[in-house]
Amino acid sequence: MKKLFVICIMSLSLFGAYIAPMSVKGSIYVDSRASYELFQKGAKFLDVRPQGSISRGKIKGAIEMYVGSMSLQKIMHFVKKDEPVVVYCNGQHCSLTPEALILMKSWGYTKLYYYRDGYPAWKHYGLPIE
Repeated sequence: MKKLFVICIMSLSLFGAYIAPMSVKGSIYVDSRASYELFQKGAKFLDVRPQGSISRGKIKGAIEMYVGSMSLQKIMHFVKKDEPVVVYCNGQHCSLTPEALILMKSWGYTKLYYYRDGYPAWKHYGLPIE
């Protein structure tokens, strides 16, 4: 019984204990409504999830670039430093969006939008996906 308890506690610490911050320095927090408004205005969307997650769907037209393989050279191929870009991953329990925003800010990106709720919320609201 004690062993089962320890396994449960370890699972909680590994899966689900992380809560993404409400803000990331150098970016603007946007909810689903504001993200969709940016989408309608033609802002670029950057999906920083691994391919396994993206294969189950993404925001329509989003650029796919896993944060673990992101580099300035790769990102500059798709997004200019002064272009608005909405960065997202798998929602509030995903650390990838804050990581990507911190990297992009350090590379001189100035119009960063933090879509903390990410793909799950976008899909929930019936917004365009592929």
